[in-house]
Amino acid sequence: MDEKTRKILKRYITEDEPFGPIDAGEIKDHSAMAVLFERHNKIYQALHEMHSIVVGRRGSGKTSYLNSARFQKQYNYVVNLDTANVFNQVIMSFSDISSSSIFPENTAKIWENIVYVGFMAEIRNKLPRSRVKSLINDYLAKMKVRDGSTIEDTLWKITDIISEAKSVTKGVSVVTDILRALDNTTFKNVLAQLINELNSAGKTAVILLDSLDDFKLDTADVGIAIQGLLKFIGRSNSAASPIRIRFCLPSELYNIFLDFSSNPNKDFQRQLNLSWISSELVMLAAHRFNLFCTLYPDSYLANNSIDEEALNYHSARKLLGNLLPNKITCRLGVEENTMAYIMRHTQLLPRHLLIIFNSICDRERRNPSGVSGKFSANSIREGIEVVEEKLVQEIISAYKPVFPEAKAVFEACIPELHCKFSIGDLERVFRSHGKKAMKGDDFIDFKRIFIGTGAVGKIISYNNDKARYIQGEFEYTAHHKLVTSTDDLFCFHPLFSKIYSAKRRELKPVYPYGSSLGDRDFRQWD
Repeated sequence: MDEKTRKILKRYITEDEPFGPIDAGEIKDHSAMAVLFERHNKIYQALHEMHSIVVGRRGSGKTSYLNSARFQKQYNYVVNLDTANVFNQVIMSFSDISSSSIFPENTAKIWENIVYVGFMAEIRNKLPRSRVKSLINDYLAKMKVRDGSTIEDTLWKITDIISEAKSVTKGVSVVTDILRALDNTTFKNVLAQLINELNSAGKTAVILLDSLDDFKLDTADVGIAIQGLLKFIGRSNSAASPIRIRFCLPSELYNIFLDFSSNPNKDFQRQLNLSWISSELVMLAAHRFNLFCTLYPDSYLANNSIDEEALNYHSARKLLGNLLPNKITCRLGVEENTMAYIMRHTQLLPRHLLIIFNSICDRERRNPSGVSGKFSANSIREGIEVVEEKLVQEIISAYKPVFPEAKAVFEACIPELHCKFSIGDLERVFRSHGKKAMKGDDFIDFKRIFIGTGAVGKIISYNNDKARYIQGEFEYTAHHKLVTSTDDLFCFHPLFSKIYSAKRRELKPVYPYGSSLGDRDFRQWD
């Protein structure tokens, strides 16, 4: 590693946070992105295919995987459109348009114009002098997009044009007039010429649309805009086009987007699910810690670093094994494998694991009698305890557009339930506490709050009273709604049982399926 790279990486991997930043949005330097990005997983391998939609939970690494296009050699041009800004502007543009007056196909055309005009404005100065470059400049000038305008400036100009056209026309002809105002005929000609030139030169490009995590989804206007966006995204990335589109979609809102879609089979035909298994998370943690050991070889925490080219699952286990005690006794007095203990306090999300490891490092740093290069059992337990509430609140926040009453329901109901319970127990608590907390009387909706957030799972392995653990299947490893029956038994995720003080009839830890390093890969790959 050269000195320049070391200096850049030290901005992100510090002695205060040895496992580095938890939010990819904090990483501004592209060379740092490339080094911090962990490639030893099936998700990265699948990104080389023509996926247009990447679906993942908050904290799963959507932004990292989106930005990985910046250091993949297959793309000559990379343009990042701020989806939050784009989407909010489009929502304003579509306000007051009756849903009976506009069809997804027409909305998709408007989205196509918005996205590709932003793309053209960003790359025009990177293109060689040519007829196509002149056509792009002429078209953008007509749209009043000046040379040097930012992406945000460009998109505001386009949505201003849409809003102005909409204010003049009402009824079924409004979309036609919007497309006329955007000079859609010229636009399509310019785009076709650009595509031909890129193909002739053997150049490729990718447009990145970051996640829609924070949108309000309770108005008809949102549905109109999303339908068109999904239709536009779904028909992108054909083999003949040199321009790819990657769009991130939050798993927490996935079913809502499916409902908005006018044709889910087509709109989601090129979809990649961004989910992790424990062995891949071990590789991620080891990769980050190995960088720390390389950058700070004299640190109290550092072990011998490994050449990055030689880092594999076996060496990753060994590197973390040198850092962790082999066994740890949990709060319930049960001895567990330490890595599995840490993993079961996550929902198999990279952000959760990095938060936990940085917290453990912080506790260990405060321990003057600690062993150099080793975590103590107390630091591990305390490091997890101090961040559990933060992890739970982030999960609840991610699901707030779908389950706005989740926090109130958990506070009112979880203390009334045991860690292992039946559907009858849940119905009883629903009648006594749940109806008031959720401000409704639908038990199915009540149960969905628990299962959909991953607060509750279905027990799949319990065996008998002599079993040391309770193993549960949680929806975040199911890739579909977790279906349960009246005969099933349920358990709380360790994070939720601790924070909301679930009762304990027996002293057995819950193991969410996928937490143990020996669990099979639960994902479905084509």
